[in-house]
Amino acid sequence: MRHEPILVALADPTRRAILDRLREGPTAVGAIAERLPVSRPAVSQHLKHMAAAGLVTMTPSGRRNLYSLAPGGALPLVDWLGGLTELAAPFASSEAGAGLTRAVSLRLSPDEAWHLFCEDLALWWPVATVSVSGRTEGALPQAVVLDARAGGVWREVLFDGTEAVWAEVREADGTRLVLDWRLGTPDGSTVVIGFAEEPGGTRVTLTHDTDAADLAEMWDHVLVERFAAAAASSLSNF
Repeated sequence: MRHEPILVALADPTRRAILDRLREGPTAVGAIAERLPVSRPAVSQHLKHMAAAGLVTMTPSGRRNLYSLAPGGALPLVDWLGGLTELAAPFASSEAGAGLTRAVSLRLSPDEAWHLFCEDLALWWPVATVSVSGRTEGALPQAVVLDARAGGVWREVLFDGTEAVWAEVREADGTRLVLDWRLGTPDGSTVVIGFAEEPGGTRVTLTHDTDAADLAEMWDHVLVERFAAAAASSLSNF
């Protein structure tokens, strides 16, 4: 079956990381190896297997070869997975919903990424614009605190000393944070944040079961821009 070589190729996390790198455009072996905890010869071997599976192509450019994603290379796998939709539907998690998903890759361990997200909110959360105080009063809150344990809350201490609860923590185990979210969703919604180890760091993936445009814009700014920048800066002190 045409999808099987692709499944075998993608079973290796380093090859998946290489695919993510190639999404940025044609890249030489050396540039790929610089961002992975493997040697240049190892990257070359991985690319050889991926080319055999039809996932990447190679184009000579002067004294080096540039590797790119093969157009339509993953289609056999996509077609095969599409046939499983009806089987998967009854077991689909309601937490992910039909809402939005955002993800960032960080050069931090999962523990460090978790600590930055839960304990060091002050380093990256834009309280001046994304807070009850900022939205309604044009003032800075006194504090924003996330008690990252089951039964805890994500709360804001408003400028006048009162509190507003943004979310209640349903699950928290150091790799997965599930929140009953309230901020910007009067009827409530669910946010799931996963911290998964990947070659060279951690992949942080957030799903929110809402299609609200303002919340999509919020997570773009908060997670993709601010949180990722804090992880890359010296402010995180990791």
